[in-house]
Amino acid sequence: MSGGGGARRRFDPVATWTRVRVLNLRELRSHRLRVITSLMVITVSSTLLVAVLGTYGSITASVRELSATVAGTADLDVTSVGDSGLDESLVGEIRAQVPQASTVAPLIQDTIYLDAKPVTVLGADVSILGLGGALRQVLAGGSGAGQALSPNRPDASTSIAVGPGLGFTAGQKVTINGVALTVVDVIDSAAARPINGGRFIAAYLPLAQRLTDKQGRLDSILIGAAPGADKAALRTSIDRVVAGRAAVNRPDYRAGQVETASSVTRDSTLLVALISLVIAAFLVFNTMNMAVASRRQMLAMVRAIGGRRGQLVRDLIGEAALFGLVGGLIGIPVGVLAGRWIVGRLPEVSSDAVGATVGYHLPWYVGPIAVIACVVSCVAASVLAARSVFALSPIEAMVPGEVLARDRAPGLLVWLAGVGGLGLVGAGWVIAHTVEGRLVFGGAVLTSIGTLLFFFAVTGPLIRAVTALAARLGGPGTLAAVNTERSPRRAWATLMTVTVAVSVGVGTSGAMNDLVGSVSGALDGLADPDLYVSSQPVEKIPSGPILDSGVAGRVAAVPGVAAVVGGQWATVNVGEARILVQGLAPGIQAPYVKKTSPEVLRRVLAGEGVVVSKVLARTLKLGVGDRFRLATPTGFHELPILQTVDYVTLDSGTAALSDQLLSQWFQRPGNTFLQVRYDPGVDGAQVRRAVNAAAQIDADPSHPVFVYSGVETLDATRASVKQSGAFTIAIQWIVALVAAIALLNTLLLSVIERRRELGVLRAMGASRRFVSRMVLAEAASIAAVGAVLGVASGELLHIVSDRVLGTTTSVDIGYHPQASTILYVVVAFVLCTAGAFLPAARAARMNISEAVLDE
Repeated sequence: MSGGGGARRRFDPVATWTRVRVLNLRELRSHRLRVITSLMVITVSSTLLVAVLGTYGSITASVRELSATVAGTADLDVTSVGDSGLDESLVGEIRAQVPQASTVAPLIQDTIYLDAKPVTVLGADVSILGLGGALRQVLAGGSGAGQALSPNRPDASTSIAVGPGLGFTAGQKVTINGVALTVVDVIDSAAARPINGGRFIAAYLPLAQRLTDKQGRLDSILIGAAPGADKAALRTSIDRVVAGRAAVNRPDYRAGQVETASSVTRDSTLLVALISLVIAAFLVFNTMNMAVASRRQMLAMVRAIGGRRGQLVRDLIGEAALFGLVGGLIGIPVGVLAGRWIVGRLPEVSSDAVGATVGYHLPWYVGPIAVIACVVSCVAASVLAARSVFALSPIEAMVPGEVLARDRAPGLLVWLAGVGGLGLVGAGWVIAHTVEGRLVFGGAVLTSIGTLLFFFAVTGPLIRAVTALAARLGGPGTLAAVNTERSPRRAWATLMTVTVAVSVGVGTSGAMNDLVGSVSGALDGLADPDLYVSSQPVEKIPSGPILDSGVAGRVAAVPGVAAVVGGQWATVNVGEARILVQGLAPGIQAPYVKKTSPEVLRRVLAGEGVVVSKVLARTLKLGVGDRFRLATPTGFHELPILQTVDYVTLDSGTAALSDQLLSQWFQRPGNTFLQVRYDPGVDGAQVRRAVNAAAQIDADPSHPVFVYSGVETLDATRASVKQSGAFTIAIQWIVALVAAIALLNTLLLSVIERRRELGVLRAMGASRRFVSRMVLAEAASIAAVGAVLGVASGELLHIVSDRVLGTTTSVDIGYHPQASTILYVVVAFVLCTAGAFLPAARAARMNISEAVLDE
């Protein structure tokens, strides 16, 4: 050795490769089960991350693709602030007053119904040709000659082009919304694929306005900047002309709205995926811990012949990084397949809500994020396991079995793990109770990590609990207790595997069940009306279109109907955010009425203020007393915020104001829904049939009328919440399944690694039954303690997750212990017992001579 010490030695790639090949790769080949299990859980974590991010990224990307199809090269989108559209005269004003705009293209982009299914209607005039893009080809027909757009065609007022999803043929005569039409072309091209699954109608602008009942109104005005024009100045000029009568946004603003609308479901599933990554890191820690234990003699021998601790630690960390890299890479294609499967089975409601054909799109960053997350978590876990190398001394190469650590005082790392674990649990609790917005999800992740760190710090007491319980199970149990005490690392790894499986199940399913159960309280008042008559089906918010003015009178005349109260929901664009506004009328029954104080309700009905949800207040950074400013078709209007209330998260938030003001400001007289109350003692089923018949008189098939009960409305809302949580629960079961496989592997490895000890027992006269019962006794004691720890940590995660979901959904979620907790405890015992049968049978069948001679 040179005088400068080992630290001055230069890197020798040949020596490094030889050391890695002998100490690491050979060990991996000889422990295939351990490698496969570790890779499996890392792969699952990568798969979940890719599937979750890919699924919700696909929805957003599909909307962006639709926006690009419609807007082409447009720089700005002047869009209606509400469902009533914007005044067509605004097109002329912009053309006359904004010279920086070279293209000002009016657009209809609305939805009607055919056979009770949504159909997108697109309409434009020849000015759209200046924006290029795919919409020009869609509206022009398959030939791209621009014929369908030409106002000079003799039949332009009755000609439409359609997508293949409607099942029409070229030349077919159809009647839609009372208008006799001719299908001039069926457009089946790549340009048309993003539009509502091929269920669309393209027409010249005046005809599209007739089909959607928007004569003199538009949905958007697309603006293309003149060459060399300052786009900031262009927007300023547009804002000045619009003067609050419309919203001025980027053409792809709808993608941001969809991302916000799906954020709760995405983040809750992502939360479980991140928890699975924590579990993956934990199992990698177990794997590396067991690797250090099994290689202890070899590593000590390397130390005896001059090997350096730093080299051995770097090799172990590199081995863990390899696990993360390989598992992360394998998870990407599996996650893509899972994401495609999920996207292909999205409910129609999800596709209808975005108006786009939801196809699978994997954002470029998802794969690298998944791989980096897996590598980082594995490396972080291996650093903890590799600490054992620093405790090795060359003399330990002579000692058989795992070195006992019970006589050593707790090291600094143990104290740091304990204090750090408690600190992370405390931080998670504080975040869950104080932080608002999506950062609150960090509370559950920190709680999970902190719990595992704390359990690592108290390994000694936990192992003593297992051995004390095992010692009570007779002779085999006493010997199992001795084995557990001699191998604390292996016993702790098995114990934590059980704990994790129970904890994830208890915490995740408990929080989702609490959320579904609390929705009824959050929407108190929604189910109070006997019936709703609506322009939308029960699973959708009745935000339009306006019901026929004669429906309310016909329904009120039905025998057995005591009262009919009308109201509105409106979708409103506030900048690039989309909110829902409810119009409250005297006598209406609604959650806002129940949650608002009587004095505030009186002032709202009088038009003196507005009530907003806490989510909307947080989005707009407003509070009670602040002025709530709305852009409307009649210009800007302001009202003071009188109260903020908890309301189930919808889009970027909700608000309630006077129905009269809503109708006036948005030039939208009428009702989007009616609430019906029965006379006492009537036959509800008979009255419902009569109300339905009255509502359907003269109903236009393109704007159907729906009748459903208040109870059905609440049940549909609860079902949508439960559906959004179904993916989360599915992920939780996947995580639990992986933990179960890891448990089986850990128990089997415990037998393999004690092969010599078990052979000596058999040589000393122990029966096959005694040896198998010893293995089962160890598994049963670990299952009991693990189940207790799992329930405790699971309930902690349950409480924190309740707070997290309560913040993100604005539902006041109450904590309720779940009866299913017992099921998870039973499952833990069944898994441990079933998982121990194979190792027990293997131990009983062991060849005594081979086992005794095994090294």
